[in-house]
Amino acid sequence: MDVFIAEEARAGLRADALVTSSEGRRGLLLGHRRGPRYFVARVFPLGGRSFPAASRLRELDDLFDGRIIGFYSGREPDPGPGGILQPFAYGKLFLRVSGTAIRSRPLAVKPWVIEYDKTFFLSPISLARRRP
Repeated sequence: MDVFIAEEARAGLRADALVTSSEGRRGLLLGHRRGPRYFVARVFPLGGRSFPAASRLRELDDLFDGRIIGFYSGREPDPGPGGILQPFAYGKLFLRVSGTAIRSRPLAVKPWVIEYDKTFFLSPISLARRRP
């Protein structure tokens, strides 16, 4: 299982990193899944102190025609109520985006899938190689 991040989505992640601190950096990943690969086409920054409630995430998913395939944040998600590790997020992608978008400190992306086995947890996956 891996994730391919399109150039438009990469640019969106870099732009969010330029204007948002890692504490406030969070958003939605829009795209699709084909077999074992997640394709991130673009991002939708959310900002704020936490992710929206599950009911609001479902409304956003309807607004984006079911294309929310995951989430990104400047830090790993908090466990428990109010965090993203909840039923709505099961099977979705999570990207931790750290660093800045400036050349001296490039953006680092670590991908996981949100899984469940008595509790929600992050299962690491790999980034797909970009074509030369």
